[in-house]
Amino acid sequence: MIHFTSKVRLSLVLWLIGYLFSADAFQQRITTNLGIRCPPTKEGTSPSICWRHQDNAQISHPSLKLYMQSAPLNVNNDEKDENESMTNPLTSISNDDQAILATQNKIHKNKIKVAATVAALLGGSAGLVACSGAGAWRYYLAGGICAAVSHAVATPVDVIKTRKQVDDSLKDMSIIKSGLKIMKDEGGPNALLAGLGPTTFGYLFEGALKFGIYEVSKPKVGNMLAWSASLCRISCINSKILGFVISGGIAGVAASIMLCPMEALRIRLVAEPEMAANGWVDGGLSMVGNEGIRGFWKSLPAMLSKQVPYTITKNVSFDYITTIAYSTIAAWGLTICSKWKLAIPLLSAMLASVLSCISSQPGDMLLSVVNAAEGKKTTVQFFNEIMRQDGIAGFFVGIKERFVHVGMIVTLQLLIYDYVKRLVGIAATGL
Repeated sequence: MIHFTSKVRLSLVLWLIGYLFSADAFQQRITTNLGIRCPPTKEGTSPSICWRHQDNAQISHPSLKLYMQSAPLNVNNDEKDENESMTNPLTSISNDDQAILATQNKIHKNKIKVAATVAALLGGSAGLVACSGAGAWRYYLAGGICAAVSHAVATPVDVIKTRKQVDDSLKDMSIIKSGLKIMKDEGGPNALLAGLGPTTFGYLFEGALKFGIYEVSKPKVGNMLAWSASLCRISCINSKILGFVISGGIAGVAASIMLCPMEALRIRLVAEPEMAANGWVDGGLSMVGNEGIRGFWKSLPAMLSKQVPYTITKNVSFDYITTIAYSTIAAWGLTICSKWKLAIPLLSAMLASVLSCISSQPGDMLLSVVNAAEGKKTTVQFFNEIMRQDGIAGFFVGIKERFVHVGMIVTLQLLIYDYVKRLVGIAATGL
């Protein structure tokens, strides 16, 4: 019998999770060949494109209507001759059917590209965890759980914030009025859950890398700074805070690369709700068909301008504030009990949320406008356009909503992170 090490098993589990998420996008390859009948369409929506096999069964792919809007087909099976419907489709295929088959082939190729990209990201993440040292997986686990839960809970506020940034009709409305208008115009409360799938999936891995790399890097960066200080004889280099900042920057870059595709998809689903009609996986495939895999990373500069200052400010301020608070309590001669272990992380997380919101707001605004638009317009061009139209104030559109959004996310995220760390045997942050 073959025995696998714990690191290999972890890699296989992570790869399997990625495959299962991608498998949802592959299901149409099977159902199409089995002759699945087109589902009934709701009033006011475009029907899926269908045609008939020789066995007279209707076939449909829900993504086709998104891919073929540029070349609409008029397939009327009722007008076809009865004898024609019984001929072999391989030897007698109309031009419209050939176009549909070509489109299906394109969809299948895009699915393979998406699956390969997901597998590569998951494989790289698994390798990183395996190389981080014994017990380091606990930081990745705690980070993934806290980020996925906190961002999923705050999805409705995030939808309102994003729509205000990309929709001029909502910019001057309050958060309550904006939310009510979105629900009224787009069919109820479900409109505020747009992008929930990519949000949860993306931040599960983003949080794991962000917190895991940050915690693993701190001692290594600290040793490097101490060696550099002794070599250059500059004592100020050997700074604990500087080590935290560098570790946060490294973690922010890694998290940005992992999160960028899912964040691009989330923003597109929020900005264009019709893309989410058949689920976020089909919406992602439509985006791949229109812009290619590179379309998911076109906003990477904007993502870095948001995530790097956000990660540095959030992680470093939480570390620093909790350390000072616990040291002060100990200096006063008080016992650090369970109440202090709740009150100190809570207050520290609230302060960290305010600081990280302010530092990352310009990058968040850039990220929203870049991902909401199709085409090859660069982040620098969007930056110049905002500066020309609204000046510096243009980068702080939606900051009130973001104070609520980031306040909810960061406070809940850091509390969960601190709690899960203690559950798996790691000391509370700051102790």
